Amino acid sequence: MPNLNYLMRVVRGARFDKMKPILETVKEKSGHSKARTFLSILWCSVRYGAGYYDYAMFGFYAMNGRQRDTYLTRMRNKKVLQAMNDYSYAEEFDDKNRFNKRFAPYLHRHTLNGETATAQELAAFCAGQEAIFAKPNHGDSGRGVEKLRVADFPDAEAMLAYLHEHGLTVLEQVLAQHPQIAALHPSSVNTLRILTDVVGEDVLIAYITLKIGTGGGCCDNAGRGGIMCRVDPDGRIVSVATDDYFNVYDEHPDTHIRFVGYQLPMIPEAIALAKRAAREIPQMRHVGWDVAITPDGPAIIEGNEYPGTDLCQLAPHYPEKTGLWPYYKKILGI
Repeated sequence: MPNLNYLMRVVRGARFDKMKPILETVKEKSGHSKARTFLSILWCSVRYGAGYYDYAMFGFYAMNGRQRDTYLTRMRNKKVLQAMNDYSYAEEFDDKNRFNKRFAPYLHRHTLNGETATAQELAAFCAGQEAIFAKPNHGDSGRGVEKLRVADFPDAEAMLAYLHEHGLTVLEQVLAQHPQIAALHPSSVNTLRILTDVVGEDVLIAYITLKIGTGGGCCDNAGRGGIMCRVDPDGRIVSVATDDYFNVYDEHPDTHIRFVGYQLPMIPEAIALAKRAAREIPQMRHVGWDVAITPDGPAIIEGNEYPGTDLCQLAPHYPEKTGLWPYYKKILGI
């Protein structure tokens, strides 16, 4: 029987304002009443440690108990993070300027600390560049990222003032993309999320997801309108795309390239790069690497020490209805 005290904590902690659109989405996709879905969400929270977003994201409304029990849910993910990562080292990833310095050999582009840079250093950094990326030092999901055209500023002093005013302290030169990647959506840097797990002497790959921008935006993050596809280790896209709002796309909404079967370049090289980076900080064994593919090879954009479960088990990507929990149970010896 479920723990009734835990069940009451779940009910008290539920954000009903955020749950409402989830109930509506599930009703639209499954035909289930909101009352039925609410009770099912509570059960899955107690039985599998799943949050209400997990329930919709993984498609629990269309699964039996055996299938649901294979998923890496919110609470199970906490066990993985606690076992795999020493979060006293989290700033090596969260502090983007610190990350860029530590992982400079993996980036294949120049970066600059906008907080400490002088106008002269910024002018030299921008020389010959049409645009640069400017980011907040701490942030996720592409929030606050801007692509700044150098010509829009009269001089380096004016650009530096803008950067300071908007808290944009991480500066990176724009990477050229491989034509096969750029063709999907040319105005964004479309990246691979490659999840590495260091287990003894081995570095394992849990999944590969391609993130693609839409609508002419400069970011590929789902939180900024991006969409995501599942990719196999040989570099083929093997699923339709989906977004943060549970919409499904057979083809890119702007470029109309069909996803399933599309061949991506240099994926074995990207995997090898992520595996090398995974050994840099042995205290952090579970990391999601965002990797761009340039005409000359892969380049790491950033590492995520809290990669989450939202990119790796989306229902449209896994019609076989099997999640990552058996994989992590084996790693953790559960």
